[in-house]
Amino acid sequence: MKKVAVIILNYNSWRETLNEITICVNVLNMNYKDIIVVDNASPNDSALNLKKESGEKGFIFLQSKENKGYSSGNNIGLRYAYDNKYEYALILNNDILFDDKMLVEKMLDIFSKNNHIAVVNTDVFSPDGHMFNRDAKKPTFFDYTLGTLMYRKRGRLIEDLGGYAYIYRPQGCCMMVDLNKMNEIDYMDEHTFLYFEEPILAERLLKKNYRCALCTTSKIIHNHSTTINSNMDRRKRRHVVHKSFRYYLREYRNFSTLQINICIFLNCLKMLVEQ
Repeated sequence: MKKVAVIILNYNSWRETLNEITICVNVLNMNYKDIIVVDNASPNDSALNLKKESGEKGFIFLQSKENKGYSSGNNIGLRYAYDNKYEYALILNNDILFDDKMLVEKMLDIFSKNNHIAVVNTDVFSPDGHMFNRDAKKPTFFDYTLGTLMYRKRGRLIEDLGGYAYIYRPQGCCMMVDLNKMNEIDYMDEHTFLYFEEPILAERLLKKNYRCALCTTSKIIHNHSTTINSNMDRRKRRHVVHKSFRYYLREYRNFSTLQINICIFLNCLKMLVEQ
């Protein structure tokens, strides 16, 4: 099998991270030595506990001196994996549940379907069985505004090519990346602190004619945003979302200032309604 590293980013939730490591070892049959944990400058005792556990179990522990966000934290793990000759990396949130023992093998197999595939993820479900949007199609200005409800359906429609399908952007909570291709695009854009990392990554890959793919024969359960919600109040979360959204639309989609402001306004109303 190809050399695969698992990367788990931790912030304030070391117990959940240790539980995720146990799942990776017991379900995915991963070796502790191939699991990389990055603590993103947690202000609690996460680093102390994870460093101690890494000495006992043998997983790799890396510590960021400053929390610069999701992309920056994961880039620390990705660069370490690349420098240590791993070919692929499975990026996992620490609140992911799965029971498919063949998950890694299935995701690896999809990379062999087309050498332009750079990222693979599975379908993602909430604990209550709701499927998160696959984002199979690249959203347009209409999709971000008047067509939001229709995109919820359109974004889930795929052409199954026999165990996999092409999609616009990956699901960052559980995605396997080709490290050579990630190194080629200089990894993830660190200008956003949180949110919209996946579509930004998709655009960076598209510039190199690389694709994202969905494994249709496996799925995971994501207890969505438990860490985020426990560490960020709603007002700050809205601010971070809109700042990242604005950056993505301006730098990667070339939307006009008017288009961006309309998208931000409607997204703000959507978040207020969903509270």
